[in-house]
Amino acid sequence: MFDIDPLSRPVAIAEILLLLGASTVFGWLMARLIFSDRIQALRTQIAEKEAELENCRRTKIVAPKKKETSVVPADPVNRLAASEADSHMVSQPSLYTSSETADISHIPATSEAAVLARIASRAPELNFDRIGRATPAEADDLKDIVGIGPLLERKLHSLGIFTYRQIANFTKEDMAKVNDIIEFFPGRIERDNWVGQAKLIFERKYGSKI
Repeated sequence: MFDIDPLSRPVAIAEILLLLGASTVFGWLMARLIFSDRIQALRTQIAEKEAELENCRRTKIVAPKKKETSVVPADPVNRLAASEADSHMVSQPSLYTSSETADISHIPATSEAAVLARIASRAPELNFDRIGRATPAEADDLKDIVGIGPLLERKLHSLGIFTYRQIANFTKEDMAKVNDIIEFFPGRIERDNWVGQAKLIFERKYGSKI
């Protein structure tokens, strides 16, 4: 059909260029597939570290009070008695240690359980009539959304958010409220495009649009 000489130099050059082009496209596709997962994992780790840093910044630690030291009287008559009192205090160091322990006990709890309980108490602030309601049995893997790691997923669960559909239904008002309640960086949910990602993942998983 085509009068092409396989031994022709122009034909050989064209074949070489086509092979190089195909190899380049194939290599680019492979690199994208390999590095996309790594990039997503790194973004998730960064988001978790930022959330932990924000929690640390919100925590106020009360420093222990310094123990007042007694002044040895200058009167030679009382100096011996004061020296004996000091030696008695040295022999019982537990008195000062117990005082320090009492001060440290006033440091507020910063455990994950306390954080999740605090978040759960603010769930009524959300408009679930608009977002939608879900149960833990219906939960999706929210970590598929870039920017949500295990810690953020647990925070969302404590708030009553379990599915892609709920996140896809977020309005700007919902995003700002959730951002505040889960103690995340302001505007981060919108910048990471949780809503758009949730819609795409939902369509891919369930084969229908929201």
